[in-house]
Amino acid sequence: MKNLTFLPALLAFGVAGQASGQTLENSALPTYQVGTQTDGSVVTSVNQVITPAGTQIPLPQTRVNAVAIRPDNKTAAALTMDSGAPIRIMNLATRTEIQEFVPQGGTSGAIAGLLYSADGKTLYASQDSGNIVVATVAADGTLSSNTVITVPNNAAFNNNGHTVPNNAGLALSADGTKLYVAINRYNALGVIDLTQQKYVGQIAVGNAPNSVVVVGDRAYVSNEGGRTATSGDFTVNSSGTNIVADRETGAAATGTVSVVDLNNGRTIQNISVGLHPTSMTVDGPYLFVANTNSDSVSVIDTRTNWVVQTLPIRPFDGATFGSSPNGLVMTPQKKLYVALGTNNAIAVYDWQAAKAAAAAGEHAFGNGDRGQFGLDGLIPTGWFPGSIAYNPSTNQLLVGNVKGTGSLGAQRQILDHAGHSAYADSGTASVIPVPSNDTLASYTKQVFKNNGWHGDDGSDRPNQNARSHAIPNVIGEPSLIKHVILVVKENRTYDQVFGDIGRGNSDPSLVDFGTNVTPNHHALATQFPLLDNFYVGGRQSADGHQWIVQGIAPDYIEKGGADFVRSYPYNGGDSMVYGPKGFLWNAALKKHLSVRVYGEYSDQETVQSGYSSGSWQDWYNDSLILEGKKQGSLHVPIGGFYQSTQIPSLNALLDHQFPGFNTGIPDQYRMDMFLMEFKKFVQQNNLPQLIIMTLPQDHTGGTAANSPTPQADVADNDLAIGRLVDAVSHSPFWKDSAIFIEEDDAQNGVDHVDGHRSPVLVASPYAKRKGFIDHTYYTQINVDRTIEHILGITPMTQFDQTTTPMSTVFTDYPDFTPYTALQNQIPLNQMNPGSIAEFEIERAWSLASTKMFAGKQAKPDSENPNMLNHAIWYSATGFKRPYPGESKVLMPLAVAQQASTADDDDD
Repeated sequence: MKNLTFLPALLAFGVAGQASGQTLENSALPTYQVGTQTDGSVVTSVNQVITPAGTQIPLPQTRVNAVAIRPDNKTAAALTMDSGAPIRIMNLATRTEIQEFVPQGGTSGAIAGLLYSADGKTLYASQDSGNIVVATVAADGTLSSNTVITVPNNAAFNNNGHTVPNNAGLALSADGTKLYVAINRYNALGVIDLTQQKYVGQIAVGNAPNSVVVVGDRAYVSNEGGRTATSGDFTVNSSGTNIVADRETGAAATGTVSVVDLNNGRTIQNISVGLHPTSMTVDGPYLFVANTNSDSVSVIDTRTNWVVQTLPIRPFDGATFGSSPNGLVMTPQKKLYVALGTNNAIAVYDWQAAKAAAAAGEHAFGNGDRGQFGLDGLIPTGWFPGSIAYNPSTNQLLVGNVKGTGSLGAQRQILDHAGHSAYADSGTASVIPVPSNDTLASYTKQVFKNNGWHGDDGSDRPNQNARSHAIPNVIGEPSLIKHVILVVKENRTYDQVFGDIGRGNSDPSLVDFGTNVTPNHHALATQFPLLDNFYVGGRQSADGHQWIVQGIAPDYIEKGGADFVRSYPYNGGDSMVYGPKGFLWNAALKKHLSVRVYGEYSDQETVQSGYSSGSWQDWYNDSLILEGKKQGSLHVPIGGFYQSTQIPSLNALLDHQFPGFNTGIPDQYRMDMFLMEFKKFVQQNNLPQLIIMTLPQDHTGGTAANSPTPQADVADNDLAIGRLVDAVSHSPFWKDSAIFIEEDDAQNGVDHVDGHRSPVLVASPYAKRKGFIDHTYYTQINVDRTIEHILGITPMTQFDQTTTPMSTVFTDYPDFTPYTALQNQIPLNQMNPGSIAEFEIERAWSLASTKMFAGKQAKPDSENPNMLNHAIWYSATGFKRPYPGESKVLMPLAVAQQASTADDDDD
C-alpha cells in the first residue's frame, strides 16, 4: 500500500520541523457515525472529518456562499442560500451573529455577489431571482432600510420555463457610481447606475459569468462556461446556452476571463484559463483566478492580459482531480490563501517566494508555468469552504463554509429519539488567526487526517502474480468477481425501510416502508449483509447522482444546490455539472471493459409518433402483457419508446428502450426491458462487465390522484429488485457477479442517526451471509472504490482515490445459493383514492400531491420535499400519526406555511 506524502513544494518552501516524506499512519476502518463526535469533530457523509481551525460562527438553516468584511473590519456579512436565505451579519470581535436581515422584496440568495461600499455605509448583495439588494449599514454594522434594483428577465434564456437572471459576482467602479454584476444565466455583465438606482444595460461576455473585478477602466469577468461557441464546436446545453464541450463527457471544455472596456461598454478580449473559473482577486498588476474544475490558479498580468503563471493545486503527491479551488485572498505579506472546497481546507501559497525566485533568475517568471509558488501548508475549515476574506486589523481570515457542519440543524423530536433530515443545513463562518509556521505544520497534518490522505491512493502497481481475491488488495490485481451491477434507487433513509428489521441500529418508530412493503429488501438484508452505517453524499438527486457516477459533487452544484436556478441536473442535462474526469463508465471504457447502462443519468425520453406516452396504468398493463399475465397489445410497441442523453459516451451505452426517471412508468416495465436483454446475454454468454441501472419508483408520486399509493410504488420497486437478483442468481453469471443497490439520496425521510444514512444492499456469492451485520462507516464513495478494485478501474477523483473498498462485506469463500424473489404483499395497482377518499384530510393531501406532481413525473425532486415527505408519512401511517416532530396530523396548507426545509428544487 502506498502512503500519501506531502508535496515536495510544501517541503521545500514550508514549515519548520517538517521532514521530507513524512506521512500519517493508517487507521483501521472506522465504525463512527455521521455527526458530532465526543472530541468535537464532525464526521460527514463523504468520508471526511471536520475539525475547523479558529472560532466557528454558526449560521444555521442556510448554506453560506460568500462572505465580506466591512471596511472598518469590525463586522462582516454572509450571503446565504436556502430556507429564506437572509443576509447574515456578524460581529468579528465577539465572533457572533448579530442580525438576520430579510430585505424588502424577499430573499433568494445567490452563488456569489456580496460587497461593501468603500465607506462601509452600504452593502450590495446579489439575489439569483434578479434583484440586487442595496442596504444601508448602521454604525454597529447591522442593516436597516434597503432598496432593490432588478435585472429584467430575458426570455431568450429559458430553462423549462425559468428565465430569472441568476445574478452572481459584484464589483464597484473606481468612483463608486457604477455597480457591475455578473449575470450568470444571460452571459452578460450588468451595469447599474447607483446615482439613479437603476439598471442601465448589459455587456456580452463569456458563458456563465461567475465573478467580476474592476482594474482601472476595465472589468475582468470569470466565465465558468468558457468562451462563446463558434461553428464547428461540439456543444452541450446548459440552461439555454450552448457550452463548448468535451466530445466524450459533454463537460465544459474551456474557461475564460473576459476583459471589458468600461468606457466603451464592450468586451475587448477573452483570456483562456482553466476550467470553471470562479473566484478572482487582484494584487498590484496581477489578477489571480481560481480554476475550480482544473484544480489550479491562473495568474494574469493585467498590463498585458497574458497568463504569466498557472499554479497547480495538488495537496498531496499523486493527487488526481478534486480539490475545487473556489475562493482567493492575498494578504499584505504576499501569502495567497486559496479555499479548497472539496478538501475542507485553505491552502497557503507563498507568492513572495515565487517573485523572489524569479528576480534571482531561478525561474523564468512570467513565461507560462515555470515560475512556481511555494505551498506553505493547509488550514482545516468547515465543510466545503466557498469564500474567504482577510481582516488586516486582526490578521485573521474569515472563511464562509457552504455546508459548515452538515445536516446538523434543527432536529425533529420523536419520543426519545431525534430524527435528522438531509436538508438541515448548518452553514458556518470561521474566524481563523493567520497561523505561525509551527501551527500551520500541525494544521496540515490535521487536514491530511481529516481527508483520509494516509492510505492507498490507487496508484500502487499491481502484483501480476497476485492470487485472486473477491476484493483485490490493489487496483489491477485479479478479482474473483468479473461482473458488477450497480443499481441506483431514489430518496430513502435507512430507518424508513429497515427501521423494523429487528437487527442492527434501527428505529421502528420511523418506518414508512417496512417488511410488508419491502419483503425483498428485508430478505436480501437477511440473506446477505446488513449494513447499518452507510451514507449517501448528497441531499437530493441533483448531487446524489453526481456522487455515484462522478465520485464528486462539483462546486457548481454545492453553491447552486439550494435554488438550482440554472437547471436541476439530477440525471444530467447540464454541461456545467459534468466533471473533467468524466464518469464511472468512462473510467471503465478506458480499461477496455464492456459497459451497459439502463436509464441512469439519461434525461430525455421520446415516444414514437402515433403513440401516446400514456398513463401509469397503460405502462403497468404493458408490463403484465410482457410477463404473460394479461392478453392484449402494448400501448407503445417495443422500440417505440426511446431514452437518450446529451452525453455522447453514455448515449452509446444506453439501452434506449429502458426508461429513465419517470414515476409514470412502473419499475416492473423497466425490469421487463432488462430481463429481455439479460436473456440474450445468457444465450450469448456476454454479460457486460459493468452494468449501471436506475430503478427509481421508490421516489413515489406521493398521494396524487391517478397514481399508485406510496406503498404500492415502493412495493413495485421492491419486486423489481427481487426479480433482478433472482434472475442473476439463477444464471450462469452468478458465480462471479456482485450486485450493489443504493439510493441516490435520502431526502424524503428522517433517520435517527443522520439524514444521509441510507439502505444499501450487496448481493453476491462472495458477500458474507448468515445474518452478517456490518457496522463499518461506508458511503457511496466506498461503493465506487469497491467497483474499481473489482474491475481494475482507475479512481475518478480524490474521494475514491483515497478511500477504501468495502472489504469487510466480502469473503473469498463463496456461497452460490441463489436468491428467490418474494412476491409483493401490497397490490402494485393500489391507487390513491383521490377525491373519493373517505376522510377530508386524505382528500386534501391527494389534491395537494396532484398539484405538486402535475407534469413532473419525469423529473425527480421537482416537488417541495417537505410537502412530499408529509404526504408519504401520512399515507404510510394511515393519516393517523403526526409527522415526526409535530403534535398532530396537519392539512396541506399548514405544512405549506411552515418554514420549508428547502425551496422547490426546480426553482
